[in-house]
Formats: sequence, C-alpha cells, structure tokens
Amino acid sequence: MMFTDEKLFTKNGYFNPKNDVIWADDRSDANKRGELHSMQQYPVSVMVAVGATWYGLTRLYFFLKGEHLTDQSYQDKLLPFYKEEGERLLRHKNWDFQHDGASSHTADKAQK
Repeated sequence: MMFTDEKLFTKNGYFNPKNDVIWADDRSDANKRGELHSMQQYPVSVMVAVGATWYGLTRLYFFLKGEHLTDQSYQDKLLPFYKEEGERLLRHKNWDFQHDGASSHTADKAQK
C-alpha cells in the first residue's frame, strides 16, 4: 500500500486568517507583539510530492517552477513516478495505490 500527497510550500508559511485569531486591544498593540502577519502577493514557492509505504518513503518529487498539479501532470508525471517508486520500495510485490480525493486524482483521465 502506498499513500501519497502533494504540498505547496511558500515563503509566507502557513497562516489561516479564518482560524488564527489575534487578541489585542487595537492594531498597533498586535503589531508591537509581532502578531500581525504580512503576506507577499506572489511569494516564492515550491510544490513537492511524496509517497509513504511500510518499507519507507519515496524520493521527493519537485515540480518545476511555475508547474502546477493538474489532471494531465498527475497522469503524465506523478503516476509514473509513484509507480516506479512503488516498484523500488515494494520489490515487485502486489501492492495498492491510495490517493486522496483531490480533483486531479479523481479526474477521468487519472482513474483509467
């Protein structure tokens, strides 16, 4: 069994304004305590994919600059990568592939 996931890492880090609450009397008070988060509009980012099996992790797959995960890139690049890594880690045993419900994973092309 191989479980996989993809993640976009940005220079901004992770901040969810809906869930991260700042308690302060006013904006300047929050700013003094360093609790205001500034975010760049187009931060430096990298997208990485990895798989996990009982026998270990796959190598990291780094997307090219400007490349995004689409149903086509998932089918053309990631699925062959995961298959190759699965064969390497699981030593040609019968194994299953488990992916999540991301739209690129559930597209008709990727399911065939």
